[in-house]
Amino acid sequence: MAEKITGYTSEMCQQAMIDELKELFRDMKFTGQEGEKPLKIFKQFIPSPTDDDDDVDTNRSNFPCIIVSRTSGEVVNEKDPQLVLLQLIICCYDPKTDRQGYEDTGNIIEAIMQHFKRKPVFGEAFKVGYPRKWDLSDDDMDFYYWGIVNLICETPNTLKNEEVEALI
Repeated sequence: MAEKITGYTSEMCQQAMIDELKELFRDMKFTGQEGEKPLKIFKQFIPSPTDDDDDVDTNRSNFPCIIVSRTSGEVVNEKDPQLVLLQLIICCYDPKTDRQGYEDTGNIIEAIMQHFKRKPVFGEAFKVGYPRKWDLSDDDMDFYYWGIVNLICETPNTLKNEEVEALI
Protein backbone atom coordinates (compact mmCIF):
# COMPACT_ATOMS: atom_id res chain seq x y z
CA MET A 1 0.00 0.00 0.00
CA ALA A 2 1.31 3.45 -0.89
CA GLU A 3 2.17 5.90 1.84
CA LYS A 4 0.02 8.93 2.39
CA ILE A 5 1.16 11.98 0.44
CA THR A 6 2.24 14.74 2.79
CA GLY A 7 3.70 18.18 2.29
CA TYR A 8 3.22 20.36 -0.76
CA THR A 9 2.58 18.70 -4.11
CA SER A 10 2.81 19.71 -7.76
CA GLU A 11 -0.98 19.34 -7.98
CA MET A 12 -1.40 21.84 -5.13
CA CYS A 13 0.89 24.21 -7.04
CA GLN A 14 -1.20 23.78 -10.19
CA GLN A 15 -4.46 24.43 -8.32
CA ALA A 16 -2.99 27.49 -6.58
CA MET A 17 -1.96 28.84 -10.01
CA ILE A 18 -5.52 28.35 -11.29
CA ASP A 19 -6.90 30.22 -8.28
CA GLU A 20 -4.35 33.03 -8.79
CA LEU A 21 -5.25 33.41 -12.49
CA LYS A 22 -8.99 33.40 -11.76
CA GLU A 23 -8.45 36.29 -9.37
CA LEU A 24 -6.11 38.14 -11.77
CA PHE A 25 -8.60 37.99 -14.67
CA ARG A 26 -11.81 38.17 -12.59
CA ASP A 27 -13.02 41.53 -13.92
CA MET A 28 -11.51 41.36 -17.43
CA LYS A 29 -13.39 40.52 -20.62
CA PHE A 30 -12.07 39.42 -23.99
CA THR A 31 -13.43 38.93 -27.49
CA GLY A 32 -15.87 36.03 -27.62
CA GLN A 33 -18.08 34.48 -30.24
CA GLU A 34 -21.00 36.81 -29.44
CA GLY A 35 -19.18 39.77 -27.93
CA GLU A 36 -17.07 40.34 -24.84
CA LYS A 37 -16.88 37.51 -22.30
CA PRO A 38 -14.79 36.40 -19.31
CA LEU A 39 -11.73 34.24 -19.71
CA LYS A 40 -12.20 30.56 -18.85
CA ILE A 41 -9.46 28.75 -16.97
CA PHE A 42 -9.04 24.98 -17.19
CA LYS A 43 -6.90 22.47 -15.35
CA GLN A 44 -4.63 20.35 -17.59
CA PHE A 45 -7.06 20.01 -20.55
CA ILE A 46 -9.98 21.70 -22.28
CA PRO A 47 -13.12 19.72 -21.40
CA SER A 48 -14.08 17.12 -24.01
CA PRO A 49 -16.99 18.18 -26.24
CA THR A 50 -20.26 16.57 -25.26
CA ASP A 51 -22.21 17.44 -28.40
CA ASP A 52 -21.68 18.16 -32.09
CA ASP A 53 -19.95 21.52 -31.52
CA ASP A 54 -23.29 23.30 -31.18
CA ASP A 55 -21.62 25.87 -28.91
CA VAL A 56 -18.57 26.61 -31.08
CA ASP A 57 -20.02 29.89 -32.40
CA THR A 58 -21.70 31.02 -29.18
CA ASN A 59 -20.43 32.47 -25.92
CA ARG A 60 -20.87 29.00 -24.39
CA SER A 61 -17.69 28.06 -26.27
CA ASN A 62 -14.57 27.29 -24.20
CA PHE A 63 -12.66 30.16 -25.81
CA PRO A 64 -11.03 32.46 -24.83
CA CYS A 65 -9.25 30.39 -22.21
CA ILE A 66 -6.10 29.51 -20.32
CA ILE A 67 -5.20 25.86 -19.81
CA VAL A 68 -2.94 25.40 -16.78
CA SER A 69 -0.88 22.34 -17.65
CA ARG A 70 1.50 20.66 -15.19
CA THR A 71 4.09 19.19 -17.54
CA SER A 72 7.18 18.23 -15.55
CA GLY A 73 9.02 18.58 -12.29
CA GLU A 74 12.48 18.23 -10.85
CA VAL A 75 14.08 17.87 -7.43
CA VAL A 76 17.82 18.59 -7.67
CA ASN A 77 18.73 17.54 -4.13
CA GLU A 78 17.05 16.78 -0.82
CA LYS A 79 17.25 20.37 0.46
CA ASP A 80 16.04 22.32 -2.57
CA PRO A 81 12.37 22.85 -3.44
CA GLN A 82 10.70 20.80 -6.13
CA LEU A 83 10.64 22.77 -9.39
CA VAL A 84 7.39 22.37 -11.29
CA LEU A 85 6.98 23.50 -14.90
CA LEU A 86 3.51 24.96 -15.39
CA GLN A 87 2.59 25.78 -18.97
CA LEU A 88 -0.14 28.37 -19.31
CA ILE A 89 -1.62 27.70 -22.74
CA ILE A 90 -3.65 30.67 -23.93
CA CYS A 91 -6.20 30.66 -26.72
CA CYS A 92 -8.21 33.69 -27.80
CA TYR A 93 -10.91 33.99 -30.42
CA ASP A 94 -11.52 36.77 -32.92
CA PRO A 95 -13.66 36.28 -36.05
CA LYS A 96 -12.87 39.70 -37.58
CA THR A 97 -11.06 39.82 -40.90
CA ASP A 98 -8.36 42.20 -39.61
CA ARG A 99 -6.99 39.24 -37.58
CA GLN A 100 -6.15 41.16 -34.43
CA GLY A 101 -6.99 38.27 -32.07
CA TYR A 102 -3.32 37.85 -31.27
CA GLU A 103 -3.57 41.16 -29.38
CA ASP A 104 -5.85 39.61 -26.73
CA THR A 105 -3.43 36.69 -26.43
CA GLY A 106 -0.49 39.08 -26.10
CA ASN A 107 -2.30 41.18 -23.51
CA ILE A 108 -3.05 38.10 -21.42
CA ILE A 109 0.61 37.06 -21.62
CA GLU A 110 1.73 40.55 -20.52
CA ALA A 111 -0.77 40.61 -17.64
CA ILE A 112 0.61 37.28 -16.39
CA MET A 113 4.27 38.29 -16.78
CA GLN A 114 3.76 41.64 -15.03
CA HIS A 115 1.64 40.11 -12.25
CA PHE A 116 4.32 37.59 -11.28
CA LYS A 117 7.07 40.22 -11.54
CA ARG A 118 5.20 42.21 -8.87
CA LYS A 119 3.93 39.24 -6.89
CA PRO A 120 5.97 36.03 -7.45
CA VAL A 121 4.48 34.18 -4.45
CA PHE A 122 1.06 32.62 -4.96
CA GLY A 123 -1.13 30.29 -2.96
CA GLU A 124 0.75 31.44 0.17
CA ALA A 125 3.43 28.80 -0.44
CA PHE A 126 4.53 28.64 -4.08
CA LYS A 127 6.90 30.95 -5.95
CA VAL A 128 7.39 31.66 -9.64
CA GLY A 129 11.11 31.50 -10.38
CA TYR A 130 13.26 32.28 -13.41
CA PRO A 131 13.56 31.98 -16.33
CA ARG A 132 10.03 32.92 -17.39
CA LYS A 133 9.36 32.38 -21.07
CA TRP A 134 6.46 33.10 -23.40
CA ASP A 135 5.71 32.56 -27.06
CA LEU A 136 3.00 33.51 -29.56
CA SER A 137 2.07 30.93 -32.15
CA ASP A 138 2.27 32.00 -35.78
CA ASP A 139 0.21 29.02 -36.96
CA ASP A 140 -2.75 30.02 -39.12
CA MET A 141 -5.74 28.72 -37.15
CA ASP A 142 -8.71 30.77 -38.41
CA PHE A 143 -10.20 32.85 -35.59
CA TYR A 144 -8.06 31.17 -32.86
CA TYR A 145 -4.86 32.76 -31.55
CA TRP A 146 -2.56 30.72 -29.32
CA GLY A 147 0.23 31.62 -26.94
CA ILE A 148 2.07 30.02 -24.06
CA VAL A 149 3.76 31.11 -20.84
CA ASN A 150 6.23 28.70 -19.22
CA LEU A 151 6.65 29.26 -15.50
CA ILE A 152 9.03 27.33 -13.28
CA CYS A 153 7.40 27.24 -9.85
CA GLU A 154 9.06 26.38 -6.57
CA THR A 155 7.12 24.01 -4.33
CA PRO A 156 8.23 24.18 -0.66
CA ASN A 157 10.37 21.30 0.52
CA THR A 158 9.00 20.52 3.98
CA LEU A 159 9.68 16.79 4.08
CA LYS A 160 12.56 15.27 6.01
CA ASN A 161 14.50 12.13 5.19
CA GLU A 162 12.98 9.79 7.78
CA GLU A 163 15.96 7.42 7.76
CA VAL A 164 18.38 10.25 8.55
CA GLU A 165 16.01 11.76 11.12
CA ALA A 166 15.81 8.39 12.92
CA LEU A 167 19.59 8.41 13.35
CA ILE A 168 19.64 11.87 14.94
